[in-house]
Amino acid sequence: MRTFIKHSFVLIITVTLFASCTSSSEENMTPKEFAKHVSDLIVDGTQFAFEPALQEYEQDGLYMINFPDNGSGVYYARTVIETEGIEDQDFSTYFGITNQAGKIEVYLDGELIYTKTSEKDGHFDYVDYGLFEYEAKVPVSLRDGMHQLAFKFRPEKAGNNRVYFTFVRSTDGLKNTAVSLRSPSEEEELQHFGYWWIGPFSHDAVGPELLAPSLSADELIAMELTSANGTMVRWDIPELHLVKGLPGWLTYQNWHYSGGTFLDAMNNVGNHYDGLDYSQYITEHMSFLKSHIGEIEQMRTDYGLIESPFGHYFRFSLLDDMGMQTVPYVNSLLAEAPEDRNRNSFEYQLAERVADHMMNDASRLPDGTFARFTPDSMSVWADDLFMSSIFLLKYYKLTGDQKYLDEVAEQVLNFDRYLIDEPSGLYWHGYFSGEGKHSSSKWGRANGWTIMAKVELLLAMPEDHPKRAEVLEAFKRHCEGLLEVQSDDGRWHQVLDDPNSYLETSATAMFVRGFARGAVEGWLDREAYAPAIEKGWASLTRQFNEEGNVIGIVRGTPILFSDSEYDNWGTRINDPRGLGALLYASIAVDLYRKGAQ
Repeated sequence: MRTFIKHSFVLIITVTLFASCTSSSEENMTPKEFAKHVSDLIVDGTQFAFEPALQEYEQDGLYMINFPDNGSGVYYARTVIETEGIEDQDFSTYFGITNQAGKIEVYLDGELIYTKTSEKDGHFDYVDYGLFEYEAKVPVSLRDGMHQLAFKFRPEKAGNNRVYFTFVRSTDGLKNTAVSLRSPSEEEELQHFGYWWIGPFSHDAVGPELLAPSLSADELIAMELTSANGTMVRWDIPELHLVKGLPGWLTYQNWHYSGGTFLDAMNNVGNHYDGLDYSQYITEHMSFLKSHIGEIEQMRTDYGLIESPFGHYFRFSLLDDMGMQTVPYVNSLLAEAPEDRNRNSFEYQLAERVADHMMNDASRLPDGTFARFTPDSMSVWADDLFMSSIFLLKYYKLTGDQKYLDEVAEQVLNFDRYLIDEPSGLYWHGYFSGEGKHSSSKWGRANGWTIMAKVELLLAMPEDHPKRAEVLEAFKRHCEGLLEVQSDDGRWHQVLDDPNSYLETSATAMFVRGFARGAVEGWLDREAYAPAIEKGWASLTRQFNEEGNVIGIVRGTPILFSDSEYDNWGTRINDPRGLGALLYASIAVDLYRKGAQ
């Protein structure tokens, strides 16, 4: 996992406040001080700048051959496949491929496995983490060991020379991790280039000698052939371009749901607490995307990139590619007078694009429930309730169109139906529609995302909404289940009903926020939840290390398959996925305490 903060930063806080970060007494840190400290961590940890990075041959499990634009003709490429453990798998393997227009032939150990001639580029779509839609997927037979893979490609148009491919599992379409690729070189420092290429040639006569699987790297490098333009050519390594990158994938300034979450929370902090104003930072964050999105898009086009800064903006498939990230832009529109809102602005166009995708294009079950293609065909992920709901509620407020509010209400009740564990009142992390069963565990933050979505919906719902009573009942039932599994420490476990799993910070913040806001609004009995709120808040004020950084936030977590896998899924210091929740919690606790006065 890449480090997301490269540069050290100085925390500008008083001695008293820093002492409160490491003290076991919550009385030394008020909710306002807590909100300021966490917000300042975000501001000081952000660097609105790019850094140089080398284009990668493999991106999210996908491989790309990019023949240089050396003119018209036939190109060749060779790579070595190494497989380990493939014979023990209980599923088959497919070769997935998409290429630009032209004629392509692919050979595995000298045998033709795929060929196609087309006058237009093949279909290609980035669907999910590590999941792509290809022009073709063909079954292949692989045994453990080394195999030779060779490509012969005559592009329809000079310069349109890209081929995307990988080996995928028949069960879910994800990359088969038992298969890895390297260049033909026996030199370790050259193997990471992935493939060798040669060309272009004006005819096919050289094909057999270039494709022969028995040729060694030394024999390949000894070849000297005449190209289509009459020059001498040899096998060469791919040209990798210098591109713009960020200090790590999960940086504060990237286009990611975590950023949208903490920007929305920081906006709430500024609106709630006198003297705390992060509007300049929020504006700078949004401007960083707006001012650079065009050049990043051009860079991706020029070099065929799949991963890049703002990568999820371009994938635009999953709900967590777009929902929370767009919320700050809607907030900026809501801050304007209705007559001043420009429907042609970047902000409004972005919001309309996201709303249209969620309502019309997002993947769903037959009954309309949001679902993903992984890990099982059409799976309900608890996370997606929050990723969709907050944006749709904001868009409802922006447009006044009740269909967006009603959509959230429907999703909340559907997610409750699919994910609730009736005996405990807790939510499973996921539901696999293909198998008709739940995932293995009741993950803490998954329950946190859903409880926060219910809070936001109840705050937005008019009292006479026909689904309000049902939503409120789902919220109360969920809170009752969570109340039963709070630890004596005040936090909640990574796996809620597994006391042997570690205590986790972000889920704790989400539950404290839900309880406190529920008590303030009268949805929950204040006396019944008061001890849990205070104990939970006290635990949050202790989740700082000696440097003042937030500890105990679990890193990004897919649906896993056992409690022990969740327990072994580690935490990250200052992980941005949980910082917004801390800020939401501080506001809710402040409102709760003021309500007691």
